[in-house]
Amino acid sequence: MSITVRTLTLTAALAALSGTAFAADMYRAPAPASYKDMPYVSMDWSGFYAGVNGGYSFDSQNHPLIKDEGGFGGGQIGYNWQGMMGRNLVLGIEADFQGAGIDHSTAITFSGSGNAGTHRRAIDEFGTVRGRLGYAMGPALVYFTGGFAYGNKTNEFTDNVTGAVYKDDGWKAGYVLGGGTEYKINPSWSVKAEYQFIDLGHNDPAYGAGGTIHTVDTELSTVRAGVNYHFGSTYAPLK
Repeated sequence: MSITVRTLTLTAALAALSGTAFAADMYRAPAPASYKDMPYVSMDWSGFYAGVNGGYSFDSQNHPLIKDEGGFGGGQIGYNWQGMMGRNLVLGIEADFQGAGIDHSTAITFSGSGNAGTHRRAIDEFGTVRGRLGYAMGPALVYFTGGFAYGNKTNEFTDNVTGAVYKDDGWKAGYVLGGGTEYKINPSWSVKAEYQFIDLGHNDPAYGAGGTIHTVDTELSTVRAGVNYHFGSTYAPLK
């Protein structure tokens, strides 16, 4: 009788152990994920974008008659390619157009001649079409830019003695160089700060006295801030 009880007890114990082992084989808790298993993503700068900007133009020539100072505002549109020359390099093209309130008049007296007059310099609109080469560091982009520039300007001198007006106005073309930084606050929106040096050529007449005509370069140094919307932009996995 005691042998039978012992046998039944041993059989039950073995059955319980085998059931526990089988259950352990049926379910195993997943191992905690490591950082190597997590998908790593970065901002993707590729695609179309458009935005607005505003800024200020200041004197770039240290010339007593030329004070290219005043505010401006406008918009820009562009396209970026990221990854064509390395994962962090960003190539792009951008065009912008600005309405400007750059207007300055200076009274002039020419020593020795007694002639006097007023020089006026104004720029009403200007714009650029530029290439961009940048380096992306996650949501931040640092870039160099350069290309074609154009503007509607007026250079005018009125001689108070003779009444003669020396004037050169209209649309002028030149070049632009600059750089800036842009930061994505989320995949669709970015903010930027930028410097541009714009040269619209050697325009004349700028001012004169007694029939003498002087020439002056039309140059702008501009600083601006802006915001862009990136169409269809999203996060991209790093490869």
